[in-house]
Amino acid sequence: MFKLGEYGEVEASEIADHLKRAGLRVDLKPSISAFAETAAYMEGRASQLRERVDEFGIYDRYMEAIKAALAEGVEAEAFTDRYLSLLDPSWRGKMDEIASLLKDGSVTPADGESDQEMMNRTVELLEKLEALQFLDAALELNEVEGPPGGDLGADPLIRIAVDPEESDVEDDLLKSVLAVRLEKIVEVRLDEMTTPMLKNVGDEFAEEFAEEYYKIFAMAMTVERLLSPPEDSNKIDLDDFRESLVFEEDMEDFVLMVDGTEVAEELARTLKKEGVIKIKGDRIAWKS
Repeated sequence: MFKLGEYGEVEASEIADHLKRAGLRVDLKPSISAFAETAAYMEGRASQLRERVDEFGIYDRYMEAIKAALAEGVEAEAFTDRYLSLLDPSWRGKMDEIASLLKDGSVTPADGESDQEMMNRTVELLEKLEALQFLDAALELNEVEGPPGGDLGADPLIRIAVDPEESDVEDDLLKSVLAVRLEKIVEVRLDEMTTPMLKNVGDEFAEEFAEEYYKIFAMAMTVERLLSPPEDSNKIDLDDFRESLVFEEDMEDFVLMVDGTEVAEELARTLKKEGVIKIKGDRIAWKS
Protein backbone atom coordinates (compact mmCIF):
# COMPACT_ATOMS: atom_id res chain seq x y z
CA MET A 1 0.00 0.00 0.00
CA PHE A 2 1.09 3.58 -0.70
CA LYS A 3 0.87 5.82 2.36
CA LEU A 4 -0.30 9.25 1.27
CA GLY A 5 -0.22 10.86 4.71
CA GLU A 6 -1.95 11.41 8.05
CA TYR A 7 -4.85 13.81 8.40
CA GLY A 8 -7.69 14.89 10.60
CA GLU A 9 -10.86 12.83 10.21
CA VAL A 10 -12.75 15.35 8.06
CA GLU A 11 -9.85 16.09 5.72
CA ALA A 12 -9.03 12.39 5.31
CA SER A 13 -12.65 11.67 4.38
CA GLU A 14 -12.65 14.49 1.83
CA ILE A 15 -9.45 13.24 0.19
CA ALA A 16 -10.75 9.67 0.13
CA ASP A 17 -14.04 10.72 -1.48
CA HIS A 18 -12.24 12.49 -4.34
CA LEU A 19 -9.95 9.55 -4.99
CA LYS A 20 -12.63 6.85 -4.73
CA ARG A 21 -14.77 8.68 -7.28
CA ALA A 22 -11.78 8.65 -9.64
CA GLY A 23 -11.44 4.86 -9.25
CA LEU A 24 -8.56 4.55 -6.79
CA ARG A 25 -8.78 2.01 -4.00
CA VAL A 26 -8.40 3.86 -0.71
CA ASP A 27 -7.91 2.52 2.80
CA LEU A 28 -8.47 4.74 5.85
CA LYS A 29 -6.74 3.65 9.05
CA PRO A 30 -7.74 5.69 12.15
CA SER A 31 -5.60 5.80 15.25
CA ILE A 32 -4.87 7.94 18.29
CA SER A 33 -1.70 9.99 18.25
CA ALA A 34 0.01 12.02 20.97
CA PHE A 35 1.66 15.38 20.35
CA ALA A 36 3.94 16.83 23.01
CA GLU A 37 4.72 20.52 23.36
CA THR A 38 6.92 22.25 25.88
CA ALA A 39 6.42 25.79 27.12
CA ALA A 40 7.55 28.05 29.94
CA TYR A 41 6.03 31.02 31.69
CA MET A 42 6.68 33.42 34.54
CA GLU A 43 3.96 33.69 37.16
CA GLY A 44 3.85 36.20 39.98
CA ARG A 45 2.84 39.71 40.96
CA ALA A 46 2.99 42.36 38.25
CA SER A 47 5.61 44.24 40.30
CA GLN A 48 7.82 41.13 40.36
CA LEU A 49 7.52 40.34 36.65
CA ARG A 50 8.09 43.97 35.65
CA GLU A 51 11.68 43.54 36.87
CA ARG A 52 12.18 40.27 34.98
CA VAL A 53 10.37 40.60 31.64
CA ASP A 54 11.54 42.86 28.82
CA GLU A 55 9.07 45.18 27.08
CA PHE A 56 6.61 44.90 29.94
CA GLY A 57 4.55 47.82 28.59
CA ILE A 58 2.31 45.53 26.52
CA TYR A 59 1.25 43.68 29.69
CA ASP A 60 0.46 47.00 31.38
CA ARG A 61 -1.88 47.66 28.46
CA TYR A 62 -3.53 44.27 28.92
CA MET A 63 -4.07 44.92 32.63
CA GLU A 64 -5.46 48.40 31.99
CA ALA A 65 -7.93 46.99 29.43
CA ILE A 66 -9.08 44.27 31.85
CA LYS A 67 -9.56 46.77 34.66
CA ALA A 68 -11.47 49.16 32.36
CA ALA A 69 -13.80 46.42 31.14
CA LEU A 70 -14.42 45.24 34.72
CA ALA A 71 -15.11 48.81 35.84
CA GLU A 72 -17.71 49.21 33.08
CA GLY A 73 -19.58 46.18 34.44
CA VAL A 74 -19.67 44.50 31.05
CA GLU A 75 -21.70 41.28 31.03
CA ALA A 76 -19.77 38.00 30.75
CA GLU A 77 -20.92 37.28 27.19
CA ALA A 78 -19.54 40.60 25.92
CA PHE A 79 -16.55 40.90 28.22
CA THR A 80 -13.90 39.43 25.88
CA ASP A 81 -15.26 41.50 23.01
CA ARG A 82 -14.98 44.69 25.08
CA TYR A 83 -11.50 43.80 26.34
CA LEU A 84 -10.14 43.24 22.82
CA SER A 85 -11.91 46.33 21.53
CA LEU A 86 -10.12 48.44 24.13
CA LEU A 87 -6.83 47.03 22.89
CA ASP A 88 -7.69 47.26 19.17
CA PRO A 89 -11.02 48.68 17.94
CA SER A 90 -10.57 46.89 14.61
CA TRP A 91 -10.07 43.41 16.09
CA ARG A 92 -13.49 42.07 15.00
CA GLY A 93 -12.41 42.16 11.34
CA LYS A 94 -9.61 39.78 12.18
CA MET A 95 -11.68 37.08 13.89
CA ASP A 96 -11.69 34.69 10.90
CA GLU A 97 -7.91 34.90 10.68
CA ILE A 98 -7.57 34.39 14.43
CA ALA A 99 -9.84 31.32 14.22
CA SER A 100 -7.76 29.92 11.35
CA LEU A 101 -4.56 30.48 13.32
CA LEU A 102 -6.06 28.68 16.31
CA LYS A 103 -7.23 25.78 14.13
CA ASP A 104 -4.09 24.91 12.14
CA GLY A 105 -1.41 27.37 13.21
CA SER A 106 -1.14 29.00 9.80
CA VAL A 107 -2.14 32.24 8.12
CA THR A 108 -3.41 32.33 4.54
CA PRO A 109 -1.56 34.89 2.36
CA ALA A 110 -3.78 37.67 1.07
CA ASP A 111 -3.83 38.53 -2.66
CA GLY A 112 -0.79 40.59 -3.58
CA GLU A 113 0.60 40.42 -0.05
CA SER A 114 4.38 40.31 0.31
CA ASP A 115 6.14 37.86 2.61
CA GLN A 116 7.03 40.69 4.98
CA GLU A 117 3.44 41.94 5.08
CA MET A 118 2.18 38.45 5.87
CA MET A 119 4.82 38.12 8.59
CA ASN A 120 3.72 41.41 10.15
CA ARG A 121 0.08 40.32 10.02
CA THR A 122 0.93 36.99 11.61
CA VAL A 123 2.76 38.71 14.46
CA GLU A 124 -0.27 40.96 15.01
CA LEU A 125 -2.61 37.96 15.17
CA LEU A 126 -0.31 36.16 17.58
CA GLU A 127 -0.44 39.22 19.83
CA LYS A 128 -4.24 38.93 19.88
CA LEU A 129 -3.94 35.30 20.97
CA GLU A 130 -1.45 36.30 23.65
CA ALA A 131 -3.88 38.95 24.88
CA LEU A 132 -6.62 36.34 25.21
CA GLN A 133 -4.32 33.95 27.11
CA PHE A 134 -3.25 36.79 29.42
CA LEU A 135 -6.91 37.64 30.12
CA ASP A 136 -7.88 34.08 31.03
CA ALA A 137 -4.89 33.65 33.34
CA ALA A 138 -5.37 37.02 35.05
CA LEU A 139 -9.04 36.38 35.85
CA GLU A 140 -8.26 32.87 37.12
CA LEU A 141 -5.18 33.75 39.21
CA ASN A 142 -6.87 36.70 40.89
CA GLU A 143 -10.11 34.80 41.45
CA VAL A 144 -12.19 37.51 39.82
CA GLU A 145 -15.76 36.41 40.33
CA GLY A 146 -17.09 38.61 37.54
CA PRO A 147 -17.49 39.73 34.91
CA PRO A 148 -19.61 41.68 35.48
CA GLY A 149 -17.78 43.39 38.30
CA GLY A 150 -14.68 42.27 40.14
CA ASP A 151 -11.29 43.85 40.59
CA LEU A 152 -7.74 42.79 39.69
CA GLY A 153 -6.25 44.86 42.48
CA ALA A 154 -3.27 47.21 42.43
CA ASP A 155 -0.64 44.50 41.97
CA PRO A 156 -2.38 41.51 40.40
CA LEU A 157 -1.03 38.04 39.82
CA ILE A 158 -0.25 37.51 36.14
CA ARG A 159 1.24 34.88 33.87
CA ILE A 160 3.54 35.65 30.93
CA ALA A 161 4.88 33.16 28.41
CA VAL A 162 8.67 33.34 28.08
CA ASP A 163 11.49 31.69 26.16
CA PRO A 164 13.04 29.16 28.57
CA GLU A 165 16.43 29.55 26.88
CA GLU A 166 16.44 33.23 27.76
CA SER A 167 15.25 32.76 31.34
CA ASP A 168 16.98 32.01 34.60
CA VAL A 169 16.20 28.38 35.34
CA GLU A 170 16.80 29.05 39.04
CA ASP A 171 14.11 31.76 39.16
CA ASP A 172 11.30 30.69 41.50
CA LEU A 173 8.75 32.40 39.27
CA LEU A 174 9.69 30.35 36.20
CA LYS A 175 7.43 27.38 35.52
CA SER A 176 7.79 24.78 32.79
CA VAL A 177 4.94 22.95 31.12
CA LEU A 178 4.89 19.73 29.10
CA ALA A 179 1.54 19.58 27.33
CA VAL A 180 0.51 16.30 25.72
CA ARG A 181 -2.41 16.52 23.30
CA LEU A 182 -4.21 13.37 22.17
CA GLU A 183 -5.75 13.53 18.73
CA LYS A 184 -7.51 11.19 16.37
CA ILE A 185 -5.63 10.94 13.10
CA VAL A 186 -6.47 9.00 9.98
CA GLU A 187 -3.81 7.46 7.77
CA VAL A 188 -4.78 7.55 4.09
CA ARG A 189 -3.35 4.63 2.10
CA LEU A 190 -3.80 3.78 -1.56
CA ASP A 191 -3.50 0.62 -3.62
CA GLU A 192 -0.44 1.40 -5.75
CA MET A 193 -1.83 -0.37 -8.80
CA THR A 194 -4.87 1.91 -8.92
CA THR A 195 -2.92 5.19 -8.70
CA PRO A 196 -2.91 5.60 -12.53
CA MET A 197 -6.65 6.26 -12.16
CA LEU A 198 -5.62 9.67 -10.84
CA LYS A 199 -6.20 10.90 -14.40
CA ASN A 200 -9.93 10.73 -13.61
CA VAL A 201 -9.75 13.01 -10.57
CA GLY A 202 -11.28 16.46 -10.89
CA ASP A 203 -9.37 19.73 -11.10
CA GLU A 204 -10.81 20.67 -7.70
CA PHE A 205 -8.70 18.00 -6.00
CA ALA A 206 -5.52 19.03 -7.83
CA GLU A 207 -6.05 22.63 -6.74
CA GLU A 208 -7.12 22.02 -3.14
CA PHE A 209 -4.72 19.16 -2.43
CA ALA A 210 -1.84 20.00 -4.75
CA GLU A 211 0.86 18.29 -2.69
CA GLU A 212 -1.19 15.10 -2.38
CA TYR A 213 -1.99 15.23 -6.09
CA TYR A 214 1.65 15.26 -7.13
CA LYS A 215 2.62 12.57 -4.62
CA ILE A 216 0.00 10.29 -6.15
CA PHE A 217 0.99 11.40 -9.64
CA ALA A 218 4.59 10.35 -8.93
CA MET A 219 3.38 6.95 -7.73
CA ALA A 220 1.12 6.59 -10.77
CA MET A 221 3.95 7.42 -13.19
CA THR A 222 6.15 4.87 -11.43
CA VAL A 223 3.53 2.14 -11.72
CA GLU A 224 2.85 2.91 -15.39
CA ARG A 225 6.57 2.67 -16.19
CA LEU A 226 6.72 -0.76 -14.55
CA LEU A 227 3.72 -2.32 -16.28
CA SER A 228 5.78 -2.94 -19.41
CA PRO A 229 9.36 -4.25 -19.74
CA PRO A 230 12.23 -2.05 -20.93
CA GLU A 231 12.36 -1.65 -24.72
CA ASP A 232 15.51 -3.74 -25.19
CA SER A 233 14.58 -6.76 -23.02
CA ASN A 234 11.79 -8.23 -20.94
CA LYS A 235 14.32 -9.43 -18.36
CA ILE A 236 16.49 -7.28 -16.11
CA ASP A 237 18.32 -7.70 -12.84
CA LEU A 238 17.27 -6.02 -9.59
CA ASP A 239 19.90 -3.28 -9.90
CA ASP A 240 18.62 -2.26 -13.34
CA PHE A 241 15.05 -2.43 -12.00
CA ARG A 242 16.06 -0.13 -9.17
CA GLU A 243 17.68 2.34 -11.57
CA SER A 244 14.51 2.46 -13.65
CA LEU A 245 12.73 3.97 -10.65
CA VAL A 246 14.67 7.22 -10.98
CA PHE A 247 13.22 9.54 -13.62
CA GLU A 248 12.04 13.05 -14.40
CA GLU A 249 8.78 14.31 -15.84
CA ASP A 250 8.33 17.75 -17.41
CA MET A 251 5.22 19.32 -15.85
CA GLU A 252 5.46 22.56 -17.89
CA ASP A 253 5.66 24.80 -14.81
CA PHE A 254 8.27 22.63 -13.12
CA VAL A 255 10.19 19.37 -13.42
CA LEU A 256 8.95 16.48 -11.29
CA MET A 257 11.86 14.34 -10.06
CA VAL A 258 11.02 10.88 -8.76
CA ASP A 259 13.37 8.54 -6.91
CA GLY A 260 11.94 5.16 -5.95
CA THR A 261 15.19 3.30 -5.40
CA GLU A 262 14.49 2.76 -1.68
CA VAL A 263 11.26 0.85 -2.42
CA ALA A 264 12.41 -1.23 -5.40
CA GLU A 265 12.01 -4.59 -3.65
CA GLU A 266 8.59 -3.65 -2.28
CA LEU A 267 7.36 -2.56 -5.71
CA ALA A 268 8.74 -5.74 -7.26
CA ARG A 269 6.79 -7.85 -4.75
CA THR A 270 3.62 -5.88 -5.51
CA LEU A 271 4.04 -6.37 -9.28
CA LYS A 272 4.66 -10.09 -8.74
CA LYS A 273 1.51 -10.37 -6.62
CA GLU A 274 -0.47 -8.64 -9.37
CA GLY A 275 0.86 -11.09 -11.96
CA VAL A 276 2.84 -8.48 -13.90
CA ILE A 277 6.32 -9.93 -13.37
CA LYS A 278 8.14 -13.07 -12.27
CA ILE A 279 11.08 -12.96 -9.89
CA LYS A 280 13.84 -15.56 -9.84
CA GLY A 281 16.79 -14.73 -7.65
CA ASP A 282 17.79 -11.22 -8.58
CA ARG A 283 16.28 -11.50 -12.09
CA ILE A 284 12.95 -9.91 -12.95
CA ALA A 285 10.97 -10.92 -16.04
CA TRP A 286 7.75 -9.42 -17.36
CA LYS A 287 4.99 -11.84 -18.23
CA SER A 288 3.78 -11.68 -21.79
